[in-house]
Amino acid sequence: MTTSRDGSDVLQVTAAEGSLGEEAQQPPVNAEGGAPSPLAPVRVRQPRMFRRRAYLLDELSDDEVVRRYRLNRSAIQELFDLVGEDLEPQTRRNKALPGMCKLLAVLYFLGNATFQPVTSLLIGMSQPTFSRILKQVVEAILKHSRRLVHFPASPADWQRVRRDFFLLGGMPNCLGAIDCTHIALAPPREREEVFRNWKDFHSLNVQVVCDSRLRIMSVNAAFPGSCHNAYILRQSALYDKFAQRQMPDGWLLGHAGYGSQPWLMTPLATPETAAETRYNRAHQKTRQCLARLFGVWKSRFRCLSSTGKLLYAPTRVAELVIVCAALHNLACKHGAPQDIDGNLQAEDEGPAADDEESSEAGLRKRAELIASHFC
Repeated sequence: MTTSRDGSDVLQVTAAEGSLGEEAQQPPVNAEGGAPSPLAPVRVRQPRMFRRRAYLLDELSDDEVVRRYRLNRSAIQELFDLVGEDLEPQTRRNKALPGMCKLLAVLYFLGNATFQPVTSLLIGMSQPTFSRILKQVVEAILKHSRRLVHFPASPADWQRVRRDFFLLGGMPNCLGAIDCTHIALAPPREREEVFRNWKDFHSLNVQVVCDSRLRIMSVNAAFPGSCHNAYILRQSALYDKFAQRQMPDGWLLGHAGYGSQPWLMTPLATPETAAETRYNRAHQKTRQCLARLFGVWKSRFRCLSSTGKLLYAPTRVAELVIVCAALHNLACKHGAPQDIDGNLQAEDEGPAADDEESSEAGLRKRAELIASHFC
């Protein structure tokens, strides 16, 4: 055991303990087998270096675990119980990376959006190695994404969602809040223009539905940044489920950019009565959970923050978004802190919807709601 220049412990492995071996100690001979040549170099095998892997959770405080990996111990353990079988090495090599080591490296990357800190945690992991590990871990978590991101499964669970929304802002029968957020990326050259959004940077426009407790119930990351929020909703399976009455009675809350539907309540542009003002106030107060969700989500997983951009193909960026949604819900389940980075840019509502986005039935349903609950 020796100490390297950076102070870390290293092991030196040689051909024989305490020496370079008999062959290395013999003088070299020339090509004809005669006397040794005084100019022939002596080839000495360099010792292999193995650095200590500082990834074990037992060595960290609870606060440090959350700071590094964005999940607390219980959430990490549940996640590893789900994906560990897919991550454990299939080789018997002594120095193969354990599954937990791979998982923590990817969690660190998602939380910090840079490769360099990962190399400091897992010394000896090259960038190509980390890229392979990232793909492996992302695919393992995606297999369980529907288990972690979903709408309530029972009438009792839906009733709990309605009650929590009503206690939050006084809006009855609310099933969720919907909006889109932009995730910056480096666009492919051949389709650069379709990824440029109305804020003038390249992104995916990601549709999210959440409950009042900031749990993500639905996420759609299949559309480039140039797509309007209302267009994304119309093209999504969520629209078909509501249109075909496969969802419970109630409505989503969306900003004015969506347009009103019988199952989608939007605010009035110019409220004229006290009841309409109360409706708008309840609508705004209830939808504040979405702004908080985006702040917590992007603070927890900085790879989603618009202060930088993901240097991956759009399909891989979409996968990372889904994975971060699943991990966010796991963090919520286990009570991880929900802090918001004050340096994050505030979310802006998208452009206004065209008139045809609002249906007659939607406008009528909104008027009935105002008359029955806000007069």
